[in-house]
Amino acid sequence: MKECLEIYSYSGGIQTGPEFMVELGIDFYDIAYQNNKWWYACNDTEYPVRVYNGNGTSVDSISSSILPAAHGITFDSDGYLWVSNMNTDEIYKIDTGVSALARATWASIKATF
Repeated sequence: MKECLEIYSYSGGIQTGPEFMVELGIDFYDIAYQNNKWWYACNDTEYPVRVYNGNGTSVDSISSSILPAAHGITFDSDGYLWVSNMNTDEIYKIDTGVSALARATWASIKATF
């Protein structure tokens, strides 16, 4: 069985999108989508966040030296990437528009899953 990610437009029509989950062999926890890119919170000690374009090609990643682990992932209305790390009960606010990714840890926010 093939698993795939489908994107729907506001009108309800299916937009084209790659088949990701099985074909790329990604062991992931969560997915976020922005600017025609899929952001995966992965079970990976080297690159806990991986980014793929609409063709299924890896276009970016976030190293574990910046983000030790990723479990939940989303974008806010200002374009910031938010990633939770339930191993350390931290939430990271990442500005993907800068070359040196900025990390903001809110110790008062606890991850609850």
